[in-house]
Amino acid sequence: MKNIAGILLALVASALPAVSHAASFDCAKAASFVEKAICSNATLSRLDDALSENYSSMRAANIGDGARKHLQASQKKWLAERNRCADEKCVASAYRKRIDEICEYPVVSGVHPGCISPDEPLSR
Repeated sequence: MKNIAGILLALVASALPAVSHAASFDCAKAASFVEKAICSNATLSRLDDALSENYSSMRAANIGDGARKHLQASQKKWLAERNRCADEKCVASAYRKRIDEICEYPVVSGVHPGCISPDEPLSR
């Protein structure tokens, strides 16, 4: 009977959802310290989700070609900076700063996309 209970417990535990996917990359392929930290820390994962959503919304908005190119270039530069972090506090700080930067891009015409706060739950 103990063996059956152990097997059932293992099956239930393997079926429970884990933090395994951040919005911007597949956690199964996480290689760096930063990527592994994002996948294992709920706060960092939420920050990654918010940044990814806000970045996508801003790229889709009418911000003009020059601003869009700048947004993409600055994102690549930011990723390199983020990847130099050696602890989770640095990663969280980098995300919060970048979220603010992305949300400040001006829109040429139309409605400015609403930015998701990293402190609010995402609707998926």
